Amino acid sequence: MEKKAKILIVEDETPLRELLEAELSRNGYQVQVAANGRAGLNRYAEECFSVVLLDIKMPEMGGVEVLEKMREHSRVPEIIMFTGHGDIETAVKCIKSGAYDYLTKPVKLDELEIIIDKAHEKNRLHRENINLKIEISKFGDHQVVGRSAEIDKVLATVHRWGATDEHVLIYGESGTGKELIARAVHDASSRADKPFVTVNCGRLDVNTAESELFGHMQGAFTGANKARAGLFELADNGTLFMDEVSEMSLDVQVKLLRVLETCEFRRLGGSRDISVDVRFVFASNKKLQECVEHGEFREDFYHRINLLPITLPPLRERQEDILPLTLHFLQDSHNRFGVAWEITDEALAALNSYRWPGNIRELKNTIRRACILAVEPVLSADLLPFSAPKMPLPGKGSGDSGLPLSPLWVVEREHIGMVLAAVDGNKSQAARILGVDRKTLYTKLERYELGC
Repeated sequence: MEKKAKILIVEDETPLRELLEAELSRNGYQVQVAANGRAGLNRYAEECFSVVLLDIKMPEMGGVEVLEKMREHSRVPEIIMFTGHGDIETAVKCIKSGAYDYLTKPVKLDELEIIIDKAHEKNRLHRENINLKIEISKFGDHQVVGRSAEIDKVLATVHRWGATDEHVLIYGESGTGKELIARAVHDASSRADKPFVTVNCGRLDVNTAESELFGHMQGAFTGANKARAGLFELADNGTLFMDEVSEMSLDVQVKLLRVLETCEFRRLGGSRDISVDVRFVFASNKKLQECVEHGEFREDFYHRINLLPITLPPLRERQEDILPLTLHFLQDSHNRFGVAWEITDEALAALNSYRWPGNIRELKNTIRRACILAVEPVLSADLLPFSAPKMPLPGKGSGDSGLPLSPLWVVEREHIGMVLAAVDGNKSQAARILGVDRKTLYTKLERYELGC
């Protein structure tokens, strides 16, 4: 690790203080020293250090008292205590007061550097968490959370397209946050204070899609006891977000194409055209060009809606966003439960190494589940379903490979996610591979929060 730790050494013994200063400086650390506790407190208040080396036995003001006063001032730097007269009671008191570690003299320099590096890394993560929490506290309910170059590029495109009044097509795997991006397009437009209406085309029954979109007159069909406005009318002057547009039937695509061209439609059973001013934002987890080639999507409709595309990368391709998203979801838990949550390094490593087939929606669900299971407000690795320990199968030797101990629902969720990823989000094909009908698959996608 590159040694950039800024260290404050508070030590009254001149030979040891000068030795530590010389050796640590030679090895790349930024080092400052103080000859007693009061001088150390003054330096601590004047500058921001990442690690403090603090002696316990000092005249006038002892190290334990200095530690307590330092922690009253700031909890950011990691403080390593050391003494020539160690005892368990003092060590426990130091740790409870906020010390990172407790060492007994004489201290070996190579071992000390290892501890300093670990303390410095923890300090770096602590500062990063604080900065991200400050950034996240500024986000609104529909603000896109992320700091990766990929999401910055997406947001730049959102603001460019949002300023126009043309229709937008968003590509992205299930769970990547396409609706959130659609809202961002709406918020960046002149229609921001007008309605934002959403519809999942995959849930529109082929027999009722026209009624949902165009509305119907009383008596238009059996059960139509009164007239009803469709989603187009509800979104008038605003934005209509049509998710999973690839699931729309070809017949409805023809009628929707006419609406896009003329801004007019008729309710089912109606005799007059209704004019609307709607900006459409479409989304798909399939490659529509391939759907056109397979005869599953109209080519003229595809070219009409593909004017301003936005491609939303999956979470596994923007790993830098995992930490800010996790902190954002933990902040939601803080708002619900009234406690501030922390996250361990092991849990963060597990989150970063997981592939996230369900993308951001799966991450959100995982964090919410972990917060429910946690006994204290700390997100640890054992609370994550994909961090389960391995145990040998019954009858197997200790040298044989084991299977992960995971709940059945976790295995099913991950398998469904992998199948969907393998078929590029084609739910019809995924249902056939999984051996279930589409309705069952949609139910499972909703249950496991993998379906958007």
